[in-house]
Amino acid sequence: MELLKSYLKDHPDQRFGQAIFNLGINQFKETIDPRHPNYTLRDIYNDGDDEIVKRMKRQIEWFELQQKVNEGISKAKSLEATTVNERLYLTGLMDLFKKYKETEVEFAKFILKSIGVDYESIDQILS
Repeated sequence: MELLKSYLKDHPDQRFGQAIFNLGINQFKETIDPRHPNYTLRDIYNDGDDEIVKRMKRQIEWFELQQKVNEGISKAKSLEATTVNERLYLTGLMDLFKKYKETEVEFAKFILKSIGVDYESIDQILS
């Protein structure tokens, strides 16, 4: 409840229903065919409290990462004609990238994509 309370305090523009969806408490049913997305809410009745709290913490971490990436990119004067390591250093994202490369690959991909690394290079870096 404290996570939800803190999130709502930090985001007063969001309604309660938006907050519980944004934090991953409620989720859509899994889509089998991406051409036909399923926008029906999944029944979370059997989800354990620990599982829901874990989803909430991951979502909060995801939102914080997005903010840090945006701040890092806006602080860097130019990333053109720089290597991936230089881009990570200039944006202040090197430590976060190293952390997420080991713990949360999707977050690491987001960092690389955000600093202008192409998909082929991302695959090579993360493999």
